[in-house]
Amino acid sequence: MRKNKSLVKNSALVISAILAIGGFVSWNSHHSTPKIITRAAVDVGSGGLKVTVAKIDPLSQKIHKIVYSKEHSVPLKRDMQVGGKSKFSKEIRATALTTLANLQAELAPHKPEEWTGIATAASRQAKNGQKMYDQIEKELGMRISIISQQEEGRLGFTTAAAVSGVPQEQLISFDSGSGSFQLTTKIGDELEVIEGELGHIPSLEVLMNIRGKTLDFSTPPEPVTLEEAKILVEEMRSKLPSLSEAFREKLKNPKTVVVGIGNENFIFAMGATAVGKNTYTKQELWTAIEQHAGKSAAEMHKFSKPHESVLGMVLLYTIMDGLEIDQLTYSYANGSCEGLLVDTNYWTPKK
Repeated sequence: MRKNKSLVKNSALVISAILAIGGFVSWNSHHSTPKIITRAAVDVGSGGLKVTVAKIDPLSQKIHKIVYSKEHSVPLKRDMQVGGKSKFSKEIRATALTTLANLQAELAPHKPEEWTGIATAASRQAKNGQKMYDQIEKELGMRISIISQQEEGRLGFTTAAAVSGVPQEQLISFDSGSGSFQLTTKIGDELEVIEGELGHIPSLEVLMNIRGKTLDFSTPPEPVTLEEAKILVEEMRSKLPSLSEAFREKLKNPKTVVVGIGNENFIFAMGATAVGKNTYTKQELWTAIEQHAGKSAAEMHKFSKPHESVLGMVLLYTIMDGLEIDQLTYSYANGSCEGLLVDTNYWTPKK
């Protein structure tokens, strides 16, 4: 009888152990194999729509795989400049809507669960910007938020950390577009964003003023000469923001890495193409400007935007020189899409 009781007891222990192991394996496989979802992020800048579709691990908020990444020209800032009003024309609003609708159809095979976007400088300035995004949400179900320059800097910092692998404590992100730029870093536990109003279009305005000409977006400007480059640096320097003492100290720290983010059309990529490497100094950039100034677009074929590259490098040099940035590293990013993709503030929580 005792033997039977012992056998029953041992059997029960074995069964409990099997169930426990089975439960552990089930729990472990459930938690170790993340559910991968697909998201589509849109960054509406002053010069175009940047769209990235990626597979995301929502638990770790990390990008698993990018399946599409491209910029599409929708010149919002130029539209306002040509129109002479702080509003988007009917034509550019239709272009934006059509471009996004076509992309939504083209990228449907990737089955994004949600489309979410941000809009920056030009949209902040346009009086009818929100009206355009309300129409886009109504017709396409795509929510695009007009964000502040502070928030733009925060997302740029998140993006730079994601694409560069530089620890956040050592990182200063540098984001520059058609209408503005941001430098962002951690000071203590807080992010500090330096907001600049210089971008491609403001620098083009300064160039046209130097030449005594009106801004003409239909005709590419003549090549920037070295003499004009020197004048541009002096003229644009006065438009730079000031840095806090804590930010200056961070820049001087030898462990700090300044990371410029953007695709092949951004000023950091222009500098990297001209210098021949992704990490370069302010002096190397100026030497590249001296080598390329005055060259025709045909001679600048290695750049994605031959007509704009010298002006873009002069803009970058002005910011680096004026704010005492001795060196930066260029990391490819499609605007702030990579940061947006993993930022929980912008996506519908999964139940």
